[in-house]
Amino acid sequence: MRSIARDPLLAFARVVLFLAMGLCGLVGAVMLVTAPFMIFGRFSILDDVSADLEGATTGTFLAIGGVMLLVAVAAALAFLFLRHLLRIIDSVGEGDPFVPVNATRLAAMAWLTIAIEALTYPIGGLGILIARSFPNVHSDLEVGFSLSGVLLAVILFILARVFRKGAQMRADLEGMV
Repeated sequence: MRSIARDPLLAFARVVLFLAMGLCGLVGAVMLVTAPFMIFGRFSILDDVSADLEGATTGTFLAIGGVMLLVAVAAALAFLFLRHLLRIIDSVGEGDPFVPVNATRLAAMAWLTIAIEALTYPIGGLGILIARSFPNVHSDLEVGFSLSGVLLAVILFILARVFRKGAQMRADLEGMV
């Protein structure tokens, strides 16, 4: 790991990834802790805020709790994505990035990207349901296809193949020597 300390870009990337992983953990934990209050305490919450939130129903609070749980899942998936990336960066710092495990990590990151992208649909759908509970409030919430998420997944799948081929070529070369 000494070479990471000497490479400022890798050191900076590690710090940023640790901060992002911490943020994912914090968001996931907050959502997991507060979602049950929203789901199981919806009747008391509704009694407390019914005058302030015209149009809110128990279904609204169930939808909010559902969004919170789905966001917790998305945060966990993002944490796993970042952990794979951190391990790839560590292998670069060690001077050995073209190993089969990095190809597997990149493919896993691609699948995690697809899973996170897929979660945006139920989260957005519940968000629209929540917004419709409040007819007096204007909302521009839209749910749609994200080309950038799909493009990232495709790039990661291609990079996984490149790393797999690089590891295979290196193994073949070592076998010849």
